[in-house]
Amino acid sequence: MSSTQAASVLADASTFVEALQLPAEARRLGVYVHYPYCVKRCPYCDFTVTTRKVDDDLYRDAVLAELALRATELPGRPPAESLYFGGGTPGLWAPAAIGAVVEAVARGVGLVAGAEITVECNPGEVSLARFQALRAVGVNRISLGAQSFDDRWLRALGRTHTAADVRAAVADLHAAGIPNHSVDLIYGLADQTPEDAAADATAALALGAPHVSTYQLTVEPRTAFGLRAARGADPAADDDRQAEVDAAVRATLEAGGVRFYEVSNAARPGFEAVHNGLYWAYAEYLGLGVGAHGLRHTASGAERTANVPQIGKWARALAAGRLAEVPRVAVDAAGVAEERVLVGLRRREGLAADAGLRHRFGSAAAALVARGLLTDDGQRWRTTPAGLQLLDKVVLDLVTG
Repeated sequence: MSSTQAASVLADASTFVEALQLPAEARRLGVYVHYPYCVKRCPYCDFTVTTRKVDDDLYRDAVLAELALRATELPGRPPAESLYFGGGTPGLWAPAAIGAVVEAVARGVGLVAGAEITVECNPGEVSLARFQALRAVGVNRISLGAQSFDDRWLRALGRTHTAADVRAAVADLHAAGIPNHSVDLIYGLADQTPEDAAADATAALALGAPHVSTYQLTVEPRTAFGLRAARGADPAADDDRQAEVDAAVRATLEAGGVRFYEVSNAARPGFEAVHNGLYWAYAEYLGLGVGAHGLRHTASGAERTANVPQIGKWARALAAGRLAEVPRVAVDAAGVAEERVLVGLRRREGLAADAGLRHRFGSAAAALVARGLLTDDGQRWRTTPAGLQLLDKVVLDLVTG
């Protein structure tokens, strides 16, 4: 795409977003590609995954066919700032197939210069050669599913790798010339102490991780952990312990210069994930692949899309030239306002409080400011540290007040 074409696309996008009265930070686009294969399903996972090997070339062709159909729904949008391969374990997808998708997205949707291109990988399942091959096809960021640096907790979480595998993967990333990476941590197992969780955060800091994603263990009903909990053997800590562990992780990372810019994500300056930022800014994102979700702005609000979670049904429909979706969900203007509050207040920088949001939620926001849960500088609403600890209630009070 030439600079003249890009400028024209951005101008069209500006008109489109202004008509919706969305802020400039929403005038952005990302692309998410779901790859469903995993060597093993983790006991806490309720994502669309399969342990039956996926044919890499056939899956590539189906994604490319879906891209061709969906790209027609995005006239006048800006080029994508982020291309994110999630899963599943897309680090197991053939790099050549990933490269084909990168090229097709660049042609069909557009990628800004230096766009963030991320692939999720698991330690122990990747090598220096694999990272080099990913870099060669344009990948410039890796999200590494470390989860812990302690073999006790890795076994408890059902992971197949070891702490040594995590350290080896980070070393290989640097050797391959991909220093931009995220280390994912999961904490909140029933027997885990705040000191245990802080030790994991310390280990991530010692490796120089530029980005750390932190997730409290959530037990979903249709998982192996969910079945254990139903039998009375809940693997997760209670709420009080979860709060203690969360505080220990946050304090450790912040003290080490890895600053939380969103509830679950922390980074060194300049390494905040573009992919994450798009979600929390209520930008549009195009979802490709089995089970993938997307968000599209419309003249009356927004529209959410989701592909069916069955690989065969999804692939057969695309082979026949059509999408395989669950029914789309229309979001009216009031719903868009509520969703913007829900995602925007997750961020440290807060939410651009424009005239529309102030008209709808202004009195409730003022009440939250008076209670010390929100700040208002005339431009943005931000949760205070106390408000962040009660984020769900703050959001509920704001949208229902």
